[in-house]
Amino acid sequence: MIANVNHRRRKEHVMGTRIKIMDLEVDILSEDTLREEVAGYLSLGALNTIHLVSLDYIDTYEANDLVQDTLKEADMVLPGEKAILSTYHVDVLETGGMVVDYRSAGRIADRELLEGRKCYLVLKDQKEARVVYRYLINHYPFLEIVGLYVAGKEVRQEALINDINIKLPDIILISMEDIQAEEWIHSNKLKINARLCVVLSSVMNLIIQENIHVPKFIKKLKLGSIYACIARIPYSNFWRRRIFRKKMDNYNNKKLLEKADVNEELSDEKEGQ
Repeated sequence: MIANVNHRRRKEHVMGTRIKIMDLEVDILSEDTLREEVAGYLSLGALNTIHLVSLDYIDTYEANDLVQDTLKEADMVLPGEKAILSTYHVDVLETGGMVVDYRSAGRIADRELLEGRKCYLVLKDQKEARVVYRYLINHYPFLEIVGLYVAGKEVRQEALINDINIKLPDIILISMEDIQAEEWIHSNKLKINARLCVVLSSVMNLIIQENIHVPKFIKKLKLGSIYACIARIPYSNFWRRRIFRKKMDNYNNKKLLEKADVNEELSDEKEGQ
């Protein structure tokens, strides 16, 4: 089951509670603490990284050593959706001002924190680019977008790094195919001249569905709210919690099988003595 709640620092400087969701460790901290930490990152010269993770990330984390290493090196790993905290009292955490998903994390990004800051977008495809650009312009008009790179299936790493280093952004928002973002950060972190990189790959589908663009002809029929509601159903908290429970059952069964195999091996060794 989910266990091992402890109070320690990630990379010696982020104070908060770290919880273990299956094998994935996630930082739980208040919005105020997150804001203080991000303000600190933006005042430093070295690149800091924050990963927002969803249920979709659990299988990826388990299957890939590079992803595990990248998250261990990250400055923060935050919950990107409420469903990932399903075995905790997530409503109580939210009421208490804790970061429980990408929305609550985004609430810290006010004018005082971001005015005069530059942002560079690295996104998977044109659809993501349209949604994220529109969202930032509407919600954070005081944040200057200095560059946009659509990664596609193949990333021209040197070209991307050179463009970032020419434009000198404070913040990089990144979403790529599969684990390309983790691979890119793992290989190039020391080459990147920015202060904060926020990895959104595993929550991007949530962001797109919750900020879905309603076609004009649907709006003319006055069916925009119904269209948006139907589009969001697969990513509703109700359905995502069901997915979480299934993943948790599979995880627990796997651990029981592993334990049974170990016990069987020990028994065979004793019989052979």
